[in-house]
Amino acid sequence: MTATPAITSLVSALGALEPFADPIDLLNYRRDCSMVAAGQAQLAVQAASAEDIVSIVQAAAAHDTPMYVRGGGTMYAGGANPHAGGLVIDVSRMTRVLELDLARGVVVVEPGIRFSDLTAQLAAHGQTVGIVPSTGPAATVGGALSSHALGTGSARHQSMGDCVAGLEVVLVDGTRLRTGSAACRDAGFFQRYCMGPDLTGLFIGADATLGVVTAVALWLYPLPAARSTFCLGFPEPAAAGRFLVDVQARELTRQVWYAAGYEAGTVRARVLAAQPEFDVSRLPGYCIGFDIGGERDDIARDEARLAALASEHGGAAFAAFDTAYFNKLRLTENYWYSFAGYFSRSRCAILMTSLPCDRLADLCAAVDALRARWPAFVWGAATVVCRRGLHGGVMAFYDERSEWPAIEQAIEDATQVLRGAGCVPYKSGKLWAQEVKASGAYHQVLRRLKRELDPKGLLSPGNLGL
Repeated sequence: MTATPAITSLVSALGALEPFADPIDLLNYRRDCSMVAAGQAQLAVQAASAEDIVSIVQAAAAHDTPMYVRGGGTMYAGGANPHAGGLVIDVSRMTRVLELDLARGVVVVEPGIRFSDLTAQLAAHGQTVGIVPSTGPAATVGGALSSHALGTGSARHQSMGDCVAGLEVVLVDGTRLRTGSAACRDAGFFQRYCMGPDLTGLFIGADATLGVVTAVALWLYPLPAARSTFCLGFPEPAAAGRFLVDVQARELTRQVWYAAGYEAGTVRARVLAAQPEFDVSRLPGYCIGFDIGGERDDIARDEARLAALASEHGGAAFAAFDTAYFNKLRLTENYWYSFAGYFSRSRCAILMTSLPCDRLADLCAAVDALRARWPAFVWGAATVVCRRGLHGGVMAFYDERSEWPAIEQAIEDATQVLRGAGCVPYKSGKLWAQEVKASGAYHQVLRRLKRELDPKGLLSPGNLGL
């Protein structure tokens, strides 16, 4: 892409920050881990501080240059892909713990810190954060915040936004905004909801369309004394859905650090890959894995309570799945979509969706329908159990060199199939952008906020249909 006079002038304005303009240097900034088509930035710059972000945003805005923000690049919704060209702001050097306040139970970090580094530093104090994403150690806090991350902790807290005490954000005009209690001078981060509307929520899940996050305050939680995994099998998804409704209604997830469900095709693939001789007649129609953390006596008690409740819905222990997959997933931190690679092709397209527990059978039927409609691809599905409801990941494994046009059509079709099954968009980015755009009054309000905070539409064009 040929540099325009505006880009040439912007390079000069950012000179001290040493922006990348060579096409080879920019290759790394073309896409995230999604199957969304790559973009092509004209410029990228690595920020090392909030002051750098202010300078970069003000300079880019003065030159009417679109801006995208990139952390670890592990997201799978296309939010970091620079489809409008322009500038990529790389926050991967912003990795400091700015404040660790054990008395207040808050840690304040820069957006580029990876969860592996953050959790290691907190472990020295016997602490952790509420959510550690399913993308695992490579994910950054800023990226997780910008895309509504879920994972370890979702069964107890729901998603990333529920663990945020406040933010610092740089708006497109260079304003540094602090939210929650930190909006008051010298108060610091200790309370999210205080003197007025919750401005923090504007920037959570917004895929950098309204501002650039420069600091995140997260609540702290003590590490569990012990952990244990086990799996329950059910005859069919509807029974598993009824079981999960009961689990959540009775609040039996307080010590569940992670729980996830897997439909029959996914269970079959994983178990038979590990044990080819396994009797397929013994495979359940749906499987749920639990990772419980706490005191050992409490773990044993909760495991027994969950097993007893499962039996009321026709479920029973299914150790083969724990051995073949779930225990490795949790205790060796081979996270769910990367660990799936042993039966994939070259790449995995993931479409994330949210659904209530009583629609679980509809999600599984939708995946079966996609298998029938798109037999060229290997399809699978998993659901992360949250404090309420589920977040589902529908996966299609494909060969990127030969199947790109077809997988784009298949995923577009999948969005419609899932909506028809009562599911809603999650981790929207660009994958679900058209569905967000079609959401009536909700999207109209988003557009009004966008026009007010970013009049020229320079921040992450295309994300959320904005």
